[in-house]
Amino acid sequence: MGDARLELNGESVQARLLAGRGTNGGYSLVIDGTTQSHVNPDDPLDLQLEYVRSIAAVIDAWRPGDAPLRVLHLGAGALTVPRWIAATRPGSHQHVVELLPELFDFVLEALPLRDGVELTVEFDDARAAVDRAARRDGGYDVAIVDVFSGNVAPPAVGTVEFFSALRDLLAPDALLIVNTLAGFDLAAPRAMAATLAVAGDEVVAVTAQGVLDGGPGNVVLVASPETPPVAALEARLAGSPRRIEVLAGDTVAAFAGDVPPRHDEVAD
Repeated sequence: MGDARLELNGESVQARLLAGRGTNGGYSLVIDGTTQSHVNPDDPLDLQLEYVRSIAAVIDAWRPGDAPLRVLHLGAGALTVPRWIAATRPGSHQHVVELLPELFDFVLEALPLRDGVELTVEFDDARAAVDRAARRDGGYDVAIVDVFSGNVAPPAVGTVEFFSALRDLLAPDALLIVNTLAGFDLAAPRAMAATLAVAGDEVVAVTAQGVLDGGPGNVVLVASPETPPVAALEARLAGSPRRIEVLAGDTVAAFAGDVPPRHDEVAD
């Protein structure tokens, strides 16, 4: 590639940052052969990947304006969402839990954060970090679970017990966002929707119509005690390159269907 900073051959992960990707430049982070994320360090508002735009639209719909947020990120990737939050809501405090220090250091060495980004990092397994943590300063306003190794998510971060422990770290009206991969039969996002519903929160699924029709892609799940601002969310997604659906109420219940919620004893 001509630049050793853009390639990581670590003991536990192989990663590359591919330059010039996206309509406005930037870099794609490829981990173990799978494109994980895209980031444009020169323009943190440039969100090239569909699921990242969906996450941003969710935050904008539930928490409009530019007031600072307290955000917990489980999974770092290329820090695309933390960079976007820092740019759109200056003064936000963000805490990242990342399993692989070498991956985090690799990304920041090649693509440093802008000045003024208030971000702390904890290197640990996401489930272990959540189980061990205690609520601070009223809890986080937003939690984002985006934990993948390549295209595989650890089962332990998708159970009723995990989300119960995670909720204990959040403010009472906090927003919980979970990124899932659709897979062949939508089994993972359907199980996630059923699992999130156990706590009694309102659950929303955001995905492309093409994904619902069996194509590849992501499903972003949202859980909140508040009534979902569906119209506001749909308005923010209206300009997407392909049609994005917002499933809420009866439609998200039908999406989950008869898939049972996942528990620790099943996930282990």
